[in-house]
Amino acid sequence: MSISRIMRLLALLVTLHVAQVTWPQAPFDLDLSFRTGLNVRYVSSIAEFSNGDVLLSGVLRWPGDQFDRGYVRVTASGDRVLPFPDFAPDGGRITPWNSRYYIGNGAGVRRIFEDGTVDTGYILTSAGPYVFALQGGDYHVYPDGRVLMSGAHVLSDSIRGFEGLYSLIWFTNTGYLDTTRTHRLCNGVIYAIEEQPDGKFLCTGTMTTYEGQPVNTVFRVWADGTLDTTFEAPLQWYGGARDYLTLPDGRILVAGPLKLQGSDQVQGLIRLHADGSLDASFNLLEFYATFNGSGIPVVGSIHQLSPYRFIVTGVFDQVNGLDRGGIAMIDSSGALVEDVFDGLGCGAYDYVVSSGTTTYKSIAGIVPAADGSFYIYGAYHGYDDGTTNDTTQRMVSRLYGLNVGVREPPLPNHVLHISPNPSDGPIRIDLIGTSWPNTSIAIRDAQGRTVTSFTMSGPTQWLDLSNLAPGCYVVCISDLRGERYHTNWLKQ
Repeated sequence: MSISRIMRLLALLVTLHVAQVTWPQAPFDLDLSFRTGLNVRYVSSIAEFSNGDVLLSGVLRWPGDQFDRGYVRVTASGDRVLPFPDFAPDGGRITPWNSRYYIGNGAGVRRIFEDGTVDTGYILTSAGPYVFALQGGDYHVYPDGRVLMSGAHVLSDSIRGFEGLYSLIWFTNTGYLDTTRTHRLCNGVIYAIEEQPDGKFLCTGTMTTYEGQPVNTVFRVWADGTLDTTFEAPLQWYGGARDYLTLPDGRILVAGPLKLQGSDQVQGLIRLHADGSLDASFNLLEFYATFNGSGIPVVGSIHQLSPYRFIVTGVFDQVNGLDRGGIAMIDSSGALVEDVFDGLGCGAYDYVVSSGTTTYKSIAGIVPAADGSFYIYGAYHGYDDGTTNDTTQRMVSRLYGLNVGVREPPLPNHVLHISPNPSDGPIRIDLIGTSWPNTSIAIRDAQGRTVTSFTMSGPTQWLDLSNLAPGCYVVCISDLRGERYHTNWLKQ
């Protein structure tokens, strides 16, 4: 047994003792109580309902199905919920909005209710005047329900002068063309867009010009669609960016199959400065996809757990020569965190049709659940977390993530006691065997974000956390000696 596996088991025993409640295994271990009956082909997005059920979107088929489905609903254990409306395949990204859900649908989007019925208050893309949906891209939902859509679509609004092929188009929250906006065009297709905290949008696609101005494969526009000429990313077209994450300091993590200008090497993840220039201080990992014959990896999503930990998922089965089936954790320097996701990850399967065989093996993304666990989803059969290899996992799995990937070292004679646990808010914190006058407490949520922090005024302190949302939290302590410890607390 490896040292990392021994440490994982020891950490589990200590956590169970300190919390005085039955907790799951180490961070991101597989939850064997959840599994779907999905057979083929892939899940492209998921969203959790308030009752714990999960909405799945993609191209989905259960054993016995004669056709693909665009989206389905499953319970918190993975069982399919019936009745639930069936729709055509090509279910894309899900965006929750006001107890309803936008779902990418080929070249456009549709909006549905929790019961799966279509919200007729939002028309399909080509149902209104002026727009003919042509080439699908991406979409963004504003807080008021308006939608910005990318791709390549034909406009015929001669009254306002928008005629021809456009790549950034605004719609009202009823699905009609927003005639108050200036729609934007380019000489290609914009495949992915991502809003930054300041309202600008990062874009990627096949174009070489935007509104008549030269651009690279990743460029940025202002909130109204005007080109941001202060941003220039040194990337050439090679599949484009699949995901972005703008950091608090303005730097940007970019995922995808990426090629820097003047280079033939494919990069899965890079970091840019706020002006688009390459951040040379960021470590470039070596992703491999050995199972599909091409060896070309694709990093498709970035999920931030804390300022120092990021989870990346995609089409790869090795990182820096280590097994990482579609999922890996990195630190803020870009280095691989080697003691997390250290199993084989997701497993491959063959999709056989008359025209040939396609091998699928990828994790499209990871999202936190309300109870502190995480869902992973994609195109795979089986998942190996390093402790358990469950070959019956299909397309969606649930992982325990209570410790958000940051393992604090256990300390001799050092006990942190939380009571009551679970609790609806007020908790008592007791410290035994530590220099309590110098002890700092931090409460972190399931994504690693600190929701509150303070310094202990004595060995016992009451804390009212009634304002926090229900879920699992990590209570962390540290003192001036640099000693740290943590335990888990469940908010009811």
